[in-house]
Amino acid sequence: MSVPSPPPTLATPSPSHRADIDGLRGVAVVLVVLFHAWPTLVPGGFVGVDVFFVISGFVVTQMVRRDLARQPFRALDFYLRRVNRLAPALLAMLAATLTFSVLLLSPTLLTLVLSHAAAGLAMMANLLFAAQASYFDVSAEVKPLLHLWSLAVEEQFYLAVPLAVAMARRAPRVAGALAVGLTLGSLAASVALTGVAPQWAFFLPVTRAWELLAGVLLAQRPAASGPHRGRLRAALASLGLALIAGAAFGLDRTTPFPGVAALLPVGGAALVLWGGPGQGVAKLLSRGWLVWLGLISYPLYLWHWPLLTLGRLSVPLEQDVVITPLAVGAAVLLAWLTFAFLERPARARQSRAVALGLVGAAALLAVTLTGLQLSGAPQRWSARGAAALELADFERAYDFKTDARFGTCWLVDEVAPSAGDCVEEAPAGLPLVMVWGDSHAARFTAGLRAVQAERHAFRLAQRTRSSCPPLLDAGNASCRDANQAVVLEAAALRPAVLILDARWTNAPQVSALRATLEQLRRALPSTRLVVVGPVPEWRVTLPWTLNARVGVAPVPERLRPERYDRQRQAEAQLQATAREGGATFVSALDGLCRPDEGCLVRLSEAPLMLTTWDYGHLTTPAAKLVARRVALAW
Repeated sequence: MSVPSPPPTLATPSPSHRADIDGLRGVAVVLVVLFHAWPTLVPGGFVGVDVFFVISGFVVTQMVRRDLARQPFRALDFYLRRVNRLAPALLAMLAATLTFSVLLLSPTLLTLVLSHAAAGLAMMANLLFAAQASYFDVSAEVKPLLHLWSLAVEEQFYLAVPLAVAMARRAPRVAGALAVGLTLGSLAASVALTGVAPQWAFFLPVTRAWELLAGVLLAQRPAASGPHRGRLRAALASLGLALIAGAAFGLDRTTPFPGVAALLPVGGAALVLWGGPGQGVAKLLSRGWLVWLGLISYPLYLWHWPLLTLGRLSVPLEQDVVITPLAVGAAVLLAWLTFAFLERPARARQSRAVALGLVGAAALLAVTLTGLQLSGAPQRWSARGAAALELADFERAYDFKTDARFGTCWLVDEVAPSAGDCVEEAPAGLPLVMVWGDSHAARFTAGLRAVQAERHAFRLAQRTRSSCPPLLDAGNASCRDANQAVVLEAAALRPAVLILDARWTNAPQVSALRATLEQLRRALPSTRLVVVGPVPEWRVTLPWTLNARVGVAPVPERLRPERYDRQRQAEAQLQATAREGGATFVSALDGLCRPDEGCLVRLSEAPLMLTTWDYGHLTTPAAKLVARRVALAW
């Protein structure tokens, strides 16, 4: 997601204004909106981000060059113009989003939104999102201000413009060579970091700078004229549009990004811009409706994501098919109103007083939100009631790591496990029970250890790694290597029981389980194999699901998950596969759910203890209920 810069002119186009650039903005914002609304329709629509970045670098450079031709460059004037163009729509969107977040969101999510708003106003949203990204980070669908990361990247780019102008005036050749070097260096950093730390590669200005700099370099090398060059430019512009389309429909969420893949939309946007006005692609992009979408692209970008996220969070899952088109329509309407009555008047006046007022309002709001964060008070702003506050207190205080041995026997990276820490050797006469699986298996192990403390009838070995289900020849290279090592270790330890547990979610996992069980039967002929079925899963998180229902009412004991029927169907396939492979199958759903009453969500009232703090990782008391069933099965 990226923030398109407003067009370079205000009320009326200047002679240098290019309608095709507005049309390219229109294409980019359509890609982004469609990707967020219906991701299967345009699986790579997120490349609209990169198109916007190239356009921003190109347009800002052209604007600065025009200004320098008329008068000396003044950094203050440059920033005030940026404020007049960007701040009115941003503040309007933030005010509306914060208001509805107070009314709709749980206290925990409200706290998150307030911190994101403060970071967005401070031009640091991208850095905050990069720092927050982790295995246990809440999903994008509950972050209505997630799209502000790209605005921060552009604002950080603007901070460097005055320095770049000063260097270009004093040493133009050095500045040009430096720009090329920075572009190549940023691209190299993007490629390298995408492979090892994708969340940082996605959000950091260092790894995104080359996309903006591509537009900067392009703006300083105007396309050559002449009939032959004109045909070449037309051909390259057509190729550029094809590259953007190929990226939009050929990439998807699984593509490592930005990295090498970002060359497609960035190169495509650069070729379209270099093609210049007058040729076929420019005429296509200059069509009225595309230009209109380009003119409202900035406020449309700002409005569409909060409306989609808050709208979807306010209705049951099955109503997404209705709320999504309504949210998109509302975003287009609000974008036009914002452009017509806020953005265009502010840009037309170019008033220093208005700009300074906008800066003051943004600073005051940022300071207020930061103060709330430091005081720990933001969750008290929620309008959801006393039960919602109780849920937030549980969610914040629950320790899900310690008793699951997070960082030692429950791994989240490629660190090798320590056998001494994770395989109990005493008492030597007791049978060894080994647990193998992903983070859900790690949480199950915490419950099994609680059962062990009561019965003292077995020793325990734990081999769990986040996002690595207990499947051979499946998953990424790290998971495959780790799982092969687990099987070799199990063959040496010869446990009495080997428990396979994971978040079972799809058909390929069932096929891989069949092959895995066949290999285990050969490697461990005397070991009892046990497969633990899926646990109840909740939309977003269980606290959020309860928050949306309870208000001031007490937390119920049971509730029916929205995906319950789907999970039961998946469980039946898993159970049949496990039994075919000679394994004992234990249903976690049977242990936690009743067909007519729903699934357990609350295990105690004072203090409040839920079955999970997120979408489905079990708390220890809930895991203990499942572990007792498993212990009876072996």
